[in-house]
Amino acid sequence: MDAREPDLRMLDRALVGLRRFLTAPPVLDDQGRAVELSTLLVLDELPTEGQSVQQIATRLGVAHSTASRLVTRAEGAGMVTRTESPDDARRRLVVPTAAGRELRDRAAEFRLERLADIVDGWTPDEVHTLARSLHRFAQDQGAARGHRGSGATPL
Repeated sequence: MDAREPDLRMLDRALVGLRRFLTAPPVLDDQGRAVELSTLLVLDELPTEGQSVQQIATRLGVAHSTASRLVTRAEGAGMVTRTESPDDARRRLVVPTAAGRELRDRAAEFRLERLADIVDGWTPDEVHTLARSLHRFAQDQGAARGHRGSGATPL
């Protein structure tokens, strides 16, 4: 038996329990306007100077065609626009619009307020330890997923 098994089981249960926290409906209400979750995924971490659809696909861990569809939806919602790259006229960049930047900022503020409410009563050291550990976990999980391919996860 692996000496870490009790902790791994506790971590497994915690991650399964976090599903409710991390699961969002496909369409969100933003000040009375319906916004697709995929639009927020495109906007999240999209730099003001923009990214190519391929860079967005890589960041999201999806196929280029999927990223292209997501960008088209975000563009239709007025949250991004496609522009010519200043470095290469053949290349197009996806750039957030003012409305897209505002939406991204409101979503981040909402998430931060929600997290602050959850950890209310925790010490700064406890919050720091959790943040550092989850950040490392997310990085390691992403690296492990890249090594194993993108096949279905067994139950």
